[in-house]
Amino acid sequence: MPNYRPAPARSQSLTPIYLAATLVYLLFIPEQFNVRAAGLLLSPYRIFMFGATIYLLFNTIGGRYRPAWPDLFVGLSVFWIWIASFVTSGSITTTLAQGGSHTLDIAFAYLVARASIQTPKDLRLLLVLIAPGLAVIGFVLVQEAVTHVRFVQPIAASLTGAPELLRDDVRLGFLRGAGPFPHPILAGIFMASFLALYLTSGLRGWPKYLGIAAACTAFFSMSSAALLGLLAGAAFLSYQWLTEKVVNLTWQLLLSAGAAFYIVIELTSNSGFYNLLIRYASLNTATAYNRVLIWDFGTENIKQHPWFGIGYDDWVRPDWMHSGSFDHFWLIMALRFGIPASIFLLVMVVAGVTLLSRTSVLLPLADRRLLRGVAISFGVFAMGLNSVSIWLTVLVWFFMLAGIAVSLGLYRPPPPTRYVYRPNGSGPPQGGEQQGGRPTGVPVQAGRPQRRVQQGYAARPGSRPMRPAPTADNSPAE
Repeated sequence: MPNYRPAPARSQSLTPIYLAATLVYLLFIPEQFNVRAAGLLLSPYRIFMFGATIYLLFNTIGGRYRPAWPDLFVGLSVFWIWIASFVTSGSITTTLAQGGSHTLDIAFAYLVARASIQTPKDLRLLLVLIAPGLAVIGFVLVQEAVTHVRFVQPIAASLTGAPELLRDDVRLGFLRGAGPFPHPILAGIFMASFLALYLTSGLRGWPKYLGIAAACTAFFSMSSAALLGLLAGAAFLSYQWLTEKVVNLTWQLLLSAGAAFYIVIELTSNSGFYNLLIRYASLNTATAYNRVLIWDFGTENIKQHPWFGIGYDDWVRPDWMHSGSFDHFWLIMALRFGIPASIFLLVMVVAGVTLLSRTSVLLPLADRRLLRGVAISFGVFAMGLNSVSIWLTVLVWFFMLAGIAVSLGLYRPPPPTRYVYRPNGSGPPQGGEQQGGRPTGVPVQAGRPQRRVQQGYAARPGSRPMRPAPTADNSPAE
């Protein structure tokens, strides 16, 4: 009886995924280990990322990594940052420092993810590899919040001599946990971004539960942005579950309702949608009011310098606003480097979420859920940046997540399993040679059941008896 075996699939190296996982672990190193050389801040993750990006591009371009149109907007944004840095500073040294740091943290982080994560299986492996590290960071956040004692950054400061810059802020009886991150807000929004990824990953056992538990520890950063990230992620995941259960309940319907709600608020409210959101979604009323002022005076600064921004100069604000903190990533990118730099990145974000939503409908249920989980994680993260400014390690993770979103948005499922004919279970595929008018080694594509199969092919179990195939002279077989 003819023996059919699946055709062997091409093996792909796991090295790119291990490199991406290593980069995530390097993001957990405290900032006290950063060193400055020639005006550029050299951190362990930047040094590693530079080498990893060069390696991945030379070894995966045309293979795992194929350039696509969303990549163009990341490149345009970084290019504009270089131009704006030179225009506002007039110094080659300053331009190299500002442009170089943003090239590493934005473009290189994005390219590492684009070149290493190409399929849902790749992302699942990455999530398994980084789950233990996330669990350790989550434990540190809980320990700091409950005991009011920090030990990660104090130890790092004692080893390097660099100062510890964290403040001991207490909210609702908890010290704001920061772990190895420069600020509790960064710790919270970083950890919250993993909730949707692990809940929709399709993983089983300890990696899934460790990842979910670690994501929930974002609560102990006591950050409004982190809490909103957890709540919004859970809400969107619940809606995704409902779309699988309720007919005619779609994401288009939710987006349309959200757009209508936004328009109504803008037209009927004196303060506008953004001010209302900040006012009622913040744990601290003082910081909420400060964010409203940042929006008002920040947009005025941008109107005066729309193309190239003001660089790292101090922005104009009332004297009684003593803090120069600017808690709005998209706004501060426009303030420092001009509106185009921010617009290019926003286009990439919209492209990533759109590609994920379109590709997800082509995939099996498990992969479809994962891609929509990535879209939820990436989209909620991007929306959370309306009230948070990110830098260093969390900036790198955001653009790694952007690269993952674009890669999976461009992913296409492989063709059905190929079967090759091997007489008596031995010998290589014959490649379709003709012997006696009959094909002896033509690959068979698994697909829709067929009523009849040519002689020389195996019938599906339970199929009806087959009529003999025509002979070489096209006359009916005897």
